[in-house]
Formats: sequence, structure tokens, C-alpha cells
Amino acid sequence: MSVQTAAMSVADDGGLSPGIQTVYSEAVVAKADAVLKDAGLRRSGKALQSTEAAELSRVLSGITRSRRELRLEQKKLLDTQTKLASIEAEISKLNRQDGELNLQLARVAGLDVSSNNRLVALINATRTQISELRKQRTAQQSVVRAVRSQVNQSEEKYAESVFQARKRITDLTQAITEDLQDPKVQIAIDVMHANFDVPKEVDAMSILRALDNRLRDFEKEVFRETIPLDVGSNGSLFTMVSVNQQAIRMVIDSGATLITLPADAAAKLHVTVPDDAPVVPLVLANGGKINGRRVVLETVRVGQFEAKDVEAVVLEPIAANAEPLLGLSFLDRYKFELDSSAKTLGLLRIDESDAKSP
Repeated sequence: MSVQTAAMSVADDGGLSPGIQTVYSEAVVAKADAVLKDAGLRRSGKALQSTEAAELSRVLSGITRSRRELRLEQKKLLDTQTKLASIEAEISKLNRQDGELNLQLARVAGLDVSSNNRLVALINATRTQISELRKQRTAQQSVVRAVRSQVNQSEEKYAESVFQARKRITDLTQAITEDLQDPKVQIAIDVMHANFDVPKEVDAMSILRALDNRLRDFEKEVFRETIPLDVGSNGSLFTMVSVNQQAIRMVIDSGATLITLPADAAAKLHVTVPDDAPVVPLVLANGGKINGRRVVLETVRVGQFEAKDVEAVVLEPIAANAEPLLGLSFLDRYKFELDSSAKTLGLLRIDESDAKSP
């Protein structure tokens, strides 16, 4: 006997009047359970659940663990960046000190041998410290790059797990929606409503709401954007970039270690080159060599992705025809994918707010 026949039989045999609640037998309830099970549903108390809910809950718990591990990696990256910033600050301090000592030396030159010798010794000691700190900076930059690379990989893996979980819930929502339209399932729900006060009007979202809400919390912190790129006459791929709140068109160059700005572009962007800015030797695309000066840009933004304190190099004025380049000092902040055939730049990041908490 089907659950539909059983349910109708119980109602007929009972001779119930309108308005009187029918209570079905255990046999009818068992048949209703079987129908719901075939539809991937089950009763829990006064609610219907998906039989896949437990597995999906385990998947989401796994994402929670992955998020905790990712936060630790992000915290490690933040610590390495803080250490690098401390070294940079000390180098800047000693460079200023070196300049002041040289001014003092110029004032006493030929007048006071003792002061002259003392200042020369201080200058030499200062420059030795600067040299040592520059070695430390180079080593720490390597550490930052390695840790950032690991974070990028972990962020990509984490984001993919979130996207796959969303796909599973989307597919399950569609399947449940179709099953709920089955008359047998509707009769089974009527039985559960009569015996256990399960709501008669249910939909896929009400069944999956708790899982959906958990997943939405993860999705809020995943940022992904695909940015369309323009193509230059020489085939280079361009995009608009905001540097210190000023717009400029840049070539996307994943082979460039730093953002590169010609001198005139830097001037238009109000980028100041300090007198003690380190000199950076560069090789141009045509094989020529040129020097630049290393600077730090307050903000660099592409689409919704904004990075602060981004290293760049300002070229000598002689490189007047050079194109501004968006290099790895920005791109490596994120998991990025440059698709030359589709002419797009894909960027991915996971919100680090928890990692930045004390």
C-alpha cells in the first residue's frame, strides 16, 4: 500500500469531520519516512532536513579549520612584513644620520682635526650599519616573498573549497525543489504535519537555511574579481590603476619585480623621491640599462583590490618613453592570474581582519 493510499484509507476509515486533525498510524508514518528518504529528506523533530546535511556540515567544519590555519599563515606574513618595515625604518634613520654627519664634517674640514677624525669614524660606523641592514633587508624581503607565496596558495585552496561548497548547496537546492513538487512527497509531508506538526509549506531554502547561512559567513570574506584589460599597439595588456588616489594606465608586467614609473608619470602622481632613496639598477625591454630610485607608494588600487605601502621604482628622466608597469610588488599581494588570450587579470584575496587582530 502506498503512503498516498494508506493516508487516504486512514482518513476514510476514521470518518473524520472537517476541522478534526487526522493522526496516522505507525505504518503510514513509516511509508512516509520511506518516501522522504527516497527524496533525500528526513524528519528531525518538527522540521524537515536534507539527508546530505550532515555531510555538508562536515564540509563546512573543514572550511572552518582551513580558515583558522589560513589566519595563522596571514599572521605570520604580517609579522614578516612588520619586521621588514622595521628594517626599512632603521635604514632611513641611519641615512638621515649619515647626511647630518657629512654636513658636520664639511663645517669642520681643515679647522678641527680631532672633530674631523671623530666625524669620519662616526660616518664609517653608520655606513657599516647601513650596509649590514641592507643585507638584512634583502634576506627579509626573500622571507616575505616566500611567506606571501604560501599565503596566496592557501587562499586559493580555501576560496576553492568555499566555491565548491556553494556549488553543492546550489545543486542540492535545485534537487530538493524538484522533489518537493512530487505529489507523493507532498502527501508524506501532510502525514508528518498531522503527526509531528511539521510545516506543510516548506521549500528548499527553509530546509537548507542553516547551512546556507554558515556558508554565507565564509563567502563574505572571499574577494575575487576578473578585470578586463586593454591591448596596446605592441600587444601589451593595460589597465587603469589608482596610485595615491590618482589614476594612471599601466602595463601588466608579471616579469617586473616592482611597479615602475617614468619620472614624468611619478611627478603627475605626486610621488616624491627622497634624497636618500636607494638606487636600483634596471634592464629595459630593449636590453638597455638604466637606474631608478626605490620609493614606497601609499596606496595602489586595481578594481576593488587596494594595497598599501607598495614598493616601486621611479626611472631616471632619460627614460621618457618608458611605460608605467604594474609589477609583482602589487600583484604578489594577491593570488593573480594573467590570461593573455582572454585579456583579463584575475585577482583573489581572503579578508585578513582576524589575522590583524591583537
